[in-house]
Formats: sequence, C-alpha cells, structure tokens
Amino acid sequence: MDKASKILVAGGGPVGLAAALELSRRGFHPRIIDNDGEPTPESRALGINPRTLDLLTPSGVTATLLEKAHRVHGFRFYDGDTLLADIDLANLDHRYKFLLSYPQSETEKVLIAALRVRGIDVGWHEALASLDIADGRILANGEAYDALIGADGAHSFVRKSLGIGFPGESEPERFGLADVAFGDWPHPWDRAVAAFHEDHVVAFIPMRPGFGRFITTQPNILDLLPKAAARGDVVWQSSFRISYRQAETYQQGNVFLAGDAAHIHSPIGARGMNLGVEDACWLAWMIAEGRTEGYTTARHPVGARVLRQTSVPTGFLASKARWRRAFLHYLVSPILGAAFVQRRLVPMLLGLDTPAAPWLAEG
Repeated sequence: MDKASKILVAGGGPVGLAAALELSRRGFHPRIIDNDGEPTPESRALGINPRTLDLLTPSGVTATLLEKAHRVHGFRFYDGDTLLADIDLANLDHRYKFLLSYPQSETEKVLIAALRVRGIDVGWHEALASLDIADGRILANGEAYDALIGADGAHSFVRKSLGIGFPGESEPERFGLADVAFGDWPHPWDRAVAAFHEDHVVAFIPMRPGFGRFITTQPNILDLLPKAAARGDVVWQSSFRISYRQAETYQQGNVFLAGDAAHIHSPIGARGMNLGVEDACWLAWMIAEGRTEGYTTARHPVGARVLRQTSVPTGFLASKARWRRAFLHYLVSPILGAAFVQRRLVPMLLGLDTPAAPWLAEG
C-alpha cells in the first residue's frame, strides 16, 4: 500500500488514535472518525504497560506519558490483613520497571495532541453508518477507501458489517469500580493492592497520592471499601460484567479489526487497552511493509493467549468457594513469593510476554 492510499480509521479511542499516529509516522495520512463528540470524559482504562511505552516511544508520546502519569512499582496481595506476597518490579529486565497509572481520558488527549502536530484531527460526530465491500472496493459512508481499520469497540459496526463471528462467554457476576479521593492509607502510593475477603476481593490502583481506583468482585463497591481509606469524593463509579470474546478473524481483505472490536477480556493485568494499542501498532507497520495478509496470523494467537491468561485468575477472584482462602494461604502465597515464579509472572503482568515489535529491534 503506497503512502497516498486512503485509509479510514473508525474509532477515536486509544486504539484508533494509536493506529492513526503510527500510520502518520510512516508517511500515511489516515482519516479518523468517531461518533462521539469528544474524547471520553471518563477515566476507564488506567494501566499503561512497558510494552505500550516501547511502542509509543518513536512517536514521542511515551516521553509525555512518563512526565505526566503516576508510576506503580509493585503489587501487594493480602488475605484480609495478612500479607501473602509483595511483588517488586525493581528487578524487571526492562528499561521501564513500572506500570503507569493514567486515566484513559488523559491518555487520549496526549495521543490527540501528537496527531494534531502531524496535521491530523479526529472527525468527531462522524459515525460510520454504512459499509459496502465488493470487488475489492471499500465504500464507507459512500466514500471509497483503500483500507479501513475498525477500532470501534466491542459492539463494532465494522465487525458486524463483515459478518465476522465474535464467540465467547461472560462472567455471571457484576464487578464494581469507583475512582475515589481519600485520606489515610496504610500502603505506599506506588503499590497496587489486592485484598481477599470471605466473599469478595477489593483491589486498589493508585492514580496519585490520595486518589485512585478501587475494584471489587461485587457491584456494591462503596459498601466494601477498606475503612482505612477514609473515603472522600467519589469521582466516578460504575459496575460491569466481564466477557471473553474474540473475533474469528481480524481481517477481511483490506478491512481490519483492532482492540475491543477484535477481542474483549478481563481487565486483570491492564491488558485491554494495551493489547489494542499493540494491535494498532503492528497493523500500521504491516500496512507500511505490505504484509497485511499476515495480520490475523500474527495477532489472533496473542489475543487468544491473553483471554486464557486473564480468565483463570478472574474466575478464581470471583469465586465464593470456601476452599479459596485455604488455597491462598497454602499454595498462592508461597508460589507468588518464589523468585523464579515472579521472574515469569511479572513480564506477563506488564505485557512483556507478547512478541516484541520487529521494527523497534531494527531501529
């Protein structure tokens, strides 16, 4: 595909923005549209992992994120008040030995600003309403394009228009989340914390000192917040059901799927947005290299593996089985505390178990 090719990106979230940015960096001038009128006002996805930081370094976005975002240097796991494991990221064999905690709303602003420098603006209030593919021609909203990237979320219009299956299942229980300002806290502000209780789990991801996100395995989250949090204002609260679904293929001709349009899964390990950004960056590289026929082959197995990796621990967290706490004490605690286990687990938690980008190794 030459640099004059007309490429449409449907979806102005982090995945669509990253795809447009990487295409622009390679000499293309994609058009990006979104049916919303502005970037998301909600915090939504928080974690930005080292793999994403690697991928966004050439565009200059990583430098901005490192300047603005909060750094999480480790994870603590508790059974009630008993410490089970303390995972420190200091020994990670990578230049970024942390997870960035930054609201998706702010991440989108950084990506939009980087695109604007390159002369690309998001077409807000522009919904993709029609898609017709015949004889290799892509007609989107009646206009011809050489390629279309569907980064339009779990209910993707692009995927449905192509008739691509999206099989999977959902967890029966609803989870809760709340972004909360609070006072006293017994843990360092650079540590994410998960505490197991008799019938629920409460996890905390700091966004800055005195503010962060609590997530629980039950929807009534405000009733389950730790008393030590000394809760203040609740900035955003929501409940959600976790689903595991993956598109049967990520492409049909020169129409491609990326991010939630291609796969959805548990938020454990902050893999959702990050995996989508990976899709976007790989696809932009493959378009520039004329290798798009291998996109599904390259990315579908990665998505399938992440679905498997996140479903097992999520099911364990949501379980109310009586054996769970004994299992935590006698198996999980010594396993997580073992150095050799952490050497394998930490790269997975930080997204470094997926294939490294060939273009970064080349450059």
